[in-house]
Amino acid sequence: MPRPSRSTDKLLISAGRKLLPETGVSGLTLRRVARSAKVNLGMFHYHFGSKREFTRRVLRDIYEEFFQDFSMETGADAPPLERLRRALNALARFARDNRKFILAIVRDVLEEDKEAVEFAKANIPRHMEIIAGLVRDCQRRGDLKEMPIPLVMSFLLGAAAMPNVAMGVIERSGARKPFGLAPSALLPLFSSDKSIGLRVDLALDALAARAP
Repeated sequence: MPRPSRSTDKLLISAGRKLLPETGVSGLTLRRVARSAKVNLGMFHYHFGSKREFTRRVLRDIYEEFFQDFSMETGADAPPLERLRRALNALARFARDNRKFILAIVRDVLEEDKEAVEFAKANIPRHMEIIAGLVRDCQRRGDLKEMPIPLVMSFLLGAAAMPNVAMGVIERSGARKPFGLAPSALLPLFSSDKSIGLRVDLALDALAARAP
């Protein structure tokens, strides 16, 4: 009997990635994924063994793709302030490009879905610790005000990434004219690279250490 193609697992993961922003972890079914990937349902057990392992692989695939880009942006080839700027831009772009996925994961975590909670516990600290370390370095160098790290991070992350998540909420709610604009007109103002960069610059400027 011929062995299943090694590309089958990639087809299934790709289908899972496309469906997850709509279904969340709790609503993702193997049958629907198999139908979307045009793959026999039995291939799940051959490649992954269980839905739990498949879900872990899909979530890991999404996060590691982001983290690779994030790590490149925060490399040690620039001063801490510039690396922090790059990190915030990378995080905001991820929030923009995956806003539906983020909303689905937040919903699953609030509903205490086991896989979503484990994913959040394992991965959110990874990039948060890097950003916190860069904030500390900037404070030591006198680039940013001496303030509690959680306060600084909540301000920076809120300015950089939250508008993109809010855009996902607006889209999902079906609101016609939030802020007096159609979502299609609002999206570039919230989520373009230029808008993201401007928000990051404004946030860092607001926290910049000033001479007395």
